[in-house]
Amino acid sequence: MSLIHYLFLGHFEHDGEMVRFSKSPSDSVYRPVVCKPLDMEAINAVLREVKGAEVDHLDFPEDWPIWLKDGYLVCDKYTRDQEVIKFVTRLVERTCCNIYDVGAHCDITLNDWLAVMHSYTKP
Repeated sequence: MSLIHYLFLGHFEHDGEMVRFSKSPSDSVYRPVVCKPLDMEAINAVLREVKGAEVDHLDFPEDWPIWLKDGYLVCDKYTRDQEVIKFVTRLVERTCCNIYDVGAHCDITLNDWLAVMHSYTKP
């Protein structure tokens, strides 16, 4: 059995150094509180850079472990897909968004995530 470790990419409210989570009355799941939704144009621009002109509005490839949720993106922390790694890297650089490691319960830097990915994707 394998577990998927998620990252949240977005602009989140913080309580001190921790991302603030809340749940709505209609949903029992705690979600990060978004202070500013990710820029959809920036997401589309990075998608076009990585995938080419064939990308429609927020049309992530089916085999990419990424999806949009209430103003932020969710992705697999340990993806081996080089296009996904390139997409996340460019999006974080372009938007200056936070990377929240769900399993570790903390923000991580892009450089820290790339270091983990570099060691994880070695044959």
